[in-house]
Parts: sequence; C-alpha cells; structure tokens
Amino acid sequence: MTYNATIRGKRQRIVTALDIGTSKVCCLIGKTSATPDWFEGNGDTMHFEVLGFGHTRSEGLKAGMVTHLDTAEQCIRAAVDGAERMAGVTVEDVQLSVTAGRIKSESFSASVALPSGAVRDDDVFRLLAGGRQYAARDKRTVLHALPTDYRLDENGGISEPHGMCGERLSVDLHAVTADEVAMRNLMLCVERCHLGVSGLVAAPYSSALSVVTSDEAKLGVACIDFGAGTTTLSVIADGHFIHADASRLAGNGITTDIARTLGAPIEHAERLKTLHGSAFATLSDEREIITYPCVSGMAQGSLNQITKAQLACIIRPRVEEILDLMRHRLAGSGFAAEAAQHLVLTGGGSQLTGLPELASNMFGRPARLGRPRVMTGLPPAAAAPDFSAAIGLFLHWARGDDKLGARTEQRFLRTGTGYFAKVGEWIMENF
Repeated sequence: MTYNATIRGKRQRIVTALDIGTSKVCCLIGKTSATPDWFEGNGDTMHFEVLGFGHTRSEGLKAGMVTHLDTAEQCIRAAVDGAERMAGVTVEDVQLSVTAGRIKSESFSASVALPSGAVRDDDVFRLLAGGRQYAARDKRTVLHALPTDYRLDENGGISEPHGMCGERLSVDLHAVTADEVAMRNLMLCVERCHLGVSGLVAAPYSSALSVVTSDEAKLGVACIDFGAGTTTLSVIADGHFIHADASRLAGNGITTDIARTLGAPIEHAERLKTLHGSAFATLSDEREIITYPCVSGMAQGSLNQITKAQLACIIRPRVEEILDLMRHRLAGSGFAAEAAQHLVLTGGGSQLTGLPELASNMFGRPARLGRPRVMTGLPPAAAAPDFSAAIGLFLHWARGDDKLGARTEQRFLRTGTGYFAKVGEWIMENF
C-alpha cells in the first residue's frame, strides 16, 4: 500500500464522480489514460481528462443526508445532465462521496492461517473480507477497510505480502463506517436517477487525496474540509489513511450567525461572508464600510451598514468553535494526533481570509490552504477548494484501495429504479 496511484487497467475508461453536499451537487465525468512506462514513478501513474462538469444548488439535502427524496433527485438529475451534455456521453454508474451517516473511524487487527505455507490472493481476500465483516456490525455500512501494515508470523513492516512464506498472516486495518439507513437512502436517491453506485467513498478521504502532496502524506498530515453542512477531518501518515471524522458544525452556522445578528436575508448573509468575511480584524477594516439590506417585512429605508471589522467579530467566534471542536476530535484520536505534523485546509469555507493563520495558532502546527489537483480539461470554476471532494473521487478510483476487500460487498440496492431495471421493464413491456 503506497500513497501513489495504482493502474486500474491500461485501456481508457470513463469514470463519473458525484459529490452530493449541503450547498451543491457536483458531477464530474473524466476519461482515464495511463502514463508511459518510462514516466512511471515520477508522478501519478494514471491521468484524467475531464470531459464534463455539472453542478447545481443543493436542495432536499442536509449535511449530505437526504431530507426530501424527490427534491434531492431533481438536483442530482440536473447536475448529471449538465455533465453528460458537456461530455457527450451517457453515465451508467457513479463514484459517490459520503459525508452523512455519522462517519466513524476505527482501527483493529485480523489474522488468518496460511494452509499452503505461502500468501496467495485468496488468503488476502479472506483476511480483508473478515475485517470488513467485523467492521459492519451494529448496522453500519463499511466505506473503507484499508490495510496499514501486514505481518507474517509476527514479523511486521510488510507492505505487500503476496507470494511470501509463512504460517500466519496478520493485518492492521483502518475501517471507516457510516449508518446503514443513511447510506441506503442516499443510494436510493441516486438509483432513482437511473444510475448505479459503483463505489462509496468517505468525503474526508477523497478531499485529502485531492489536496495533500505525497511528501505530506508520508510525513503525516491532517486535512480539514470546511463544507456548508459538515466539517470533516482526515489524517494520513506514512502514506496511509488512518483516521476520519465529521461534524455538522460547519459554514452554514457562520452564515446563520451573520443573518441573525444583522437581521439580513440568508442569501445576503452568505454574500457578506464570502466577499467580505475574515477570521481577523485589521485596523484598515475599521474604515471599510459594507452595506446590506434588511430582511423583508422589517422597516424599509436606507441600506444598513456595518464595518468589515464588525463583521469579523461576528464570524470569528463560530470559526474558533469549529476549529476547537476539530482540535479536540484530533487530540482524541490517539496515534493520529501525534502523526499529523501539518494541517491542510480545504472546502468552500477554507477560503475565509485569515483562516490558515488562525488554525495554525490554535492547533500549534503549520497550516496551508489546499487546492485540488489540476486536471486536463477541468474548468477554472471547478479548480477551487469547493470541489476537492469531487476531484478526489477520481484519484480514489485510480488507487483501487478497496479492490480486494470489497469484492463481496453489494453496492446496488436493487430497488427497481436503476438503469438495468428500466431496461428490463422495457423488454418485458415490448416483447
């Protein structure tokens, strides 16, 4: 297991990434191409060319969870349709990012005897499948069960055990799970759009894959994704994904604070946060005046005014609360807290002026703003931190982390609303 991507077949393939969030639904369609053999080892072993990009405002969803099935379905249809029209292809299945379902991260060990005296593919499969089965207890859906270290007869530090000799194979696994009901409803919503779900990926993981460099992944890094409905945390150390967490305390809370304090409409509060918001107030901010309208129904007259410094005073307490919560979650993760030597901030909320400096002060670690990896054909609008999770879905597919461990897991709900179900209905009706 390494941090660099692994080849998922030499032929070109079409991969679709679908990121369903609180503020937006984003769909990316990409075409894969393997790099030349002589280039292997100098960068990613697989490149993506973005063919289609579509996004729309999210409705019927809250913190990545479906709250209104029909409305959420229409949003997904609109985003996928826009990407399909741009790419000129028809999508059949998607890689889906997950933030809902109370994401839980745990690490444990599993072992299996080696009847042949050597490690075969079936031995590794039985080991990883057993680990996934253990993680799936208590009605939880396993998003990932990733090996971080293999051991042969108590000899550890093995990254690739295939073909090696021994009597017993053991593995340390990091599993990420989510509530089964939340996942079923999310997949149901996607299948109602005549799409299959080919993979479920924890949003903290996909965001980190998109913005974390290979050196940071080896040395140890924590990635915080500031979304509208959720703030997620992931830790990568020694090239392995070792911790994930999520909280519903996020960017929408800042917007609500501004709207309530100033008596401004939600859309204008969001505009104030995006265009003028800051985590720090400077001397020049005292002289910068911002105008905004009051909510409808209140006395209408001249526009209300506030200084940029006053706006920063409204924003900072909520930002500090979010960062403090993430700091405590990271501290409670044990080994992951010690391994995270740097911070990378991404997501729409990470673009708040002064946030990296505030995070660095509160965590006591260097922090930077993380932008997603540049891909051929990616529109400039999609190269912002808002789309880190969507772009990371491509990179996760290329890595093939769950290829062995997920062989027995059925991703499709078979609700009768998917693409192949519709084809079956057409055949029965016409023949």
